[in-house]
Amino acid sequence: MNTKNLLICLAMSALCGAPLLPAQATKQITVNATVAEMISLTVDNTNVAFAFVAADYDAATGIATKQVLAATTFSVSSNRAWKLSAKADTAAFSFTPIAPAVDPNPAKPSSALSIRTGVVAYAPFSGVTSQTVATGTSGGSGKTGNKVPVDYQMTSSLNLDPPGAYVLTVTYTLVAQ
Repeated sequence: MNTKNLLICLAMSALCGAPLLPAQATKQITVNATVAEMISLTVDNTNVAFAFVAADYDAATGIATKQVLAATTFSVSSNRAWKLSAKADTAAFSFTPIAPAVDPNPAKPSSALSIRTGVVAYAPFSGVTSQTVATGTSGGSGKTGNKVPVDYQMTSSLNLDPPGAYVLTVTYTLVAQ
């Protein structure tokens, strides 16, 4: 076909309203994606320390209460609503006395340790019962509410707590809601 005939064919096709199109075929595909449940908990510090000294105790009552503010900060990333809870692993602190022959284990209860987030009241641990620390919604750890700073408060008594080292392990658990 020469150029003149091609131009005539194109002109005729335009006049008849039928464009010249190349042959074509179409296919559709389906894309499937599975998004797994994702929930992640990190913490910036795994050790909280209290150091009770003589000046901490009330002279009349013999009681001392100390706080460590924002001692640990938990970061949550989740694609679901979530709940963070905490519980003491044992009902009492373990105890290592300074003078083992003199000071028996006082079985200091876990309730001597309390935690809170924000400005709410401190909640003492009760045996090994779990308590809710915080709840939130889906999002990364940078989302407002997905960083949870925890304050700790502990009481000591001159009458009940002989000198020594007191240790209590607290387990934090993050679950999807």
